[in-house]
Amino acid sequence: MAQNTMVPEIDFDAISAEDEAHFAGFKISLADYALLAIFLALFLVVFVQFFTRYVLNDSISWTEEAARYLLVILAFAGAVRCQITGSHIVLEFVDKYYGRKLGLVHVFSLLCTVVLFTILLWSAWELIQRTSFQRMVSLPFPKYYLHAAVMALAGLNAVVAAMQLMLRVRQMIRS
Repeated sequence: MAQNTMVPEIDFDAISAEDEAHFAGFKISLADYALLAIFLALFLVVFVQFFTRYVLNDSISWTEEAARYLLVILAFAGAVRCQITGSHIVLEFVDKYYGRKLGLVHVFSLLCTVVLFTILLWSAWELIQRTSFQRMVSLPFPKYYLHAAVMALAGLNAVVAAMQLMLRVRQMIRS
């Protein structure tokens, strides 16, 4: 039983051209540097956690909590960037399926986004009210700092989505 063991050839020039075309319109803004700074802080905290736990065999207690809170903040800040640039994950078949009614689907989607982030904003406010006296377990900060950051980022995302909703509705009225 002889097997065909031909190695497929890789066209590196085609891959390079595809990458250049993909990243040609990619711009890094000032907000992206803030996201990178949060990610770098998260990376450093997780590295310290890994190093102290597995190399020194004596884990630092605050790294677990700090990594969790930095991840939450990174997720909400990244959601704002994705909302601004329109780079959230989408179901592309919906664009093809709805045809001329696609504008209404986008309006409904943006409306749901505004409602979701408004509810998150209100929930964060309620958590601030209820936990204003509590401190974090291993960090010397009040717990409401995290809730305030989430509230600010959820509010920012709600404002961005509301502005996009108004622009989309105006665009639909004009056409």
